[in-house]
Amino acid sequence: MNVSTRWATERDVPFLGEVVLLASRSHLPRGVWDLALPDDELRRRFLERLLVTGEASWCHWTKFRVAEVDGIPAAALSGYAEDEAGMLGEDEAIATAFAAVGLDATAQAAVFANIGPFLTCVMPPIGTPWIIEWVATLTPYRRRGLVDLLLREMLDEGRRRGRGRGQIMVIGGNVTAQRAYERVGFVMHEARYTPAFEDLLGARGLHRLSQRLG
Repeated sequence: MNVSTRWATERDVPFLGEVVLLASRSHLPRGVWDLALPDDELRRRFLERLLVTGEASWCHWTKFRVAEVDGIPAAALSGYAEDEAGMLGEDEAIATAFAAVGLDATAQAAVFANIGPFLTCVMPPIGTPWIIEWVATLTPYRRRGLVDLLLREMLDEGRRRGRGRGQIMVIGGNVTAQRAYERVGFVMHEARYTPAFEDLLGARGLHRLSQRLG
C-alpha cells in the first residue's frame, strides 16, 4: 500500500463533496446536509458548488489536504482560520451555493429553518484558532492511519502559520473520532447539548476539543 498526501486541487471537488457529506454524518445514519437537502442529486450539486464558492471559506477546496492510497483519493480534511484574508462567512457561502443550484430566498429560508436545531450546539471559536474541519475517510480505506497522518500535517500547517491553538468539533457519541483527535494532542474543552439538536440528529450535541500549537 503506497500512501501519499497533498493539497487538494479543483479536480478533487467531487471527491471532497463525498468527504464533506460523510463528515457531516459522523457516526449517524443522517447528517445535517441530508436533513437540509433530502434529494440526493440536489445535495451533491450543492456541496460541489459550496466547495468552489468564492475565494475561500470553511468548506472551500483550497483548504483541504488529501490522502491517497495507491494514487486513489481516500481521505481528506480541511484546515483554516476564520480571520484569514478573503474568507467568506459560513452563512454567506451557504446562501451563495444555494442560489447557484436554484434555491430561491423562500426555499433557502425553509432549509435554514430545518437545520436550525443543529446550530443550537455550534460554539464560537476560542480566539482565532487553527480549525480542523470535514474529517472523513472513504469506507474501503478506513483503519489505515490516513486521518492520523492528515491531522498531524494540518496541525503542523497551523503552526507554520503562527496559530497558537488548534480546535476541532465532533458530534457527541462519535467515540472513534474523538479518540483519533486525542491521539494527536487534542483534549476536551467543552460540550454543548440541547434537546433540539438531539431531536434533529439523535445525538446529544457537540464536543469541542482544542490543543496548544506553540
